[in-house]
Amino acid sequence: MNYITWFLDHDQKHRSIVDRLKQDGLSSEQIMDYFEFSNMLAKEPDFCLLYAEGKKCHSIAYLNCYMCACPFFRFNDEGVRDAEDILVKSQCAIHSTKSDRFVYQGVAHLDCSRCTVPHTRTFIKNNFNEAWHEMMKNCAPPEPDAHAHDVVSAAR
Repeated sequence: MNYITWFLDHDQKHRSIVDRLKQDGLSSEQIMDYFEFSNMLAKEPDFCLLYAEGKKCHSIAYLNCYMCACPFFRFNDEGVRDAEDILVKSQCAIHSTKSDRFVYQGVAHLDCSRCTVPHTRTFIKNNFNEAWHEMMKNCAPPEPDAHAHDVVSAAR
């Protein structure tokens, strides 16, 4: 699965849950709390692939899955060659010292597993938007390929 496909699919899953919670009368604070890892693991097992294994994406006591991805994550499914001729498909916009990259078959991907920025309640509260794609609007390339662009437009 490429990044844009995951991005669009995740937006739909997030939107579905938030819409349902709003219909149930939950406040923004309650919606944020609902996305706490143990609650999501129990009530929304299809939200994350790691839930099937009972795993967290980050080894921290409190993990909130509201943002899931990080607004500083940048991806480009086409990739850009770096000085070492490695195709880089994702990177950290703030160059966090806790981020790393892994290279698989000549393609570099961002490894955010040591960074907890988007999973704290404070960060989520400060960046809260019911529309996940609005919080993540800078993640995708400015001009995704034509098909992805059509899908992004249709999703909004």
